[in-house]
Amino acid sequence: MIYADSRSALSEAYRQLRTSILLSTAGHPPKSLLITSSLPSEGKTTTATNTAISLAQTGANVLIVDADMRRPRLHSVFNIANGEGLSTLLSSESSDADITRVVKTDDGTQLSLLTSGPIPPNPAELIGSDQMANLLKKLQNHYTHVVIDSPPITSFTDGVLIASMVDGVILVVHSGKSSRQVVKRSRQLLQDVGARILGVVLNNVNLRSQDNYHYYQTYYHRNSYNSTDEKV
Repeated sequence: MIYADSRSALSEAYRQLRTSILLSTAGHPPKSLLITSSLPSEGKTTTATNTAISLAQTGANVLIVDADMRRPRLHSVFNIANGEGLSTLLSSESSDADITRVVKTDDGTQLSLLTSGPIPPNPAELIGSDQMANLLKKLQNHYTHVVIDSPPITSFTDGVLIASMVDGVILVVHSGKSSRQVVKRSRQLLQDVGARILGVVLNNVNLRSQDNYHYYQTYYHRNSYNSTDEKV
């Protein structure tokens, strides 16, 4: 994670990404942000974690939510228990006291953490529920920024459902893995629900491969953000 070496090139890349996010919307920075990808193992969890850490380094009160209730990773990244989490809060009418009990704090990064909780049989139903929309509103009232990690959007509907509820979406693209057609489909899925795509993190890019880099640079114009993120 980037807090381990604040002088690294990776840390600087995330500081640049943070600046782009904070300046991405008129009037005020986005309070809720979805980090997703087209396919598995493109680096979305690492991107979500490092983006949240970078935002927290400004002194903001930041919560990261693991909404990938199919292949949750946040509890492993921070080495914390996952007995309760998002699925717990979505399975009943949750009070502020319930949220406070379930949300954890990481002392090293000062991030607030909401893990996935037990994997439910119906993740998409929970994610698309009124309870999810209400919970997100409560969280946005309490935190400066809420960063959400979701399943890949071409594989499951969960991420697309969340995209319709948040202020902005960052799409993580693994260079050389996601085809142009897959990325275009992801963009269309997000646009179909009225999601605001703030930009793209082009992950594991080989800047020496001009064909690869030039395509994404041209395709996304100034909305592209570049990072050299590890795969998760």
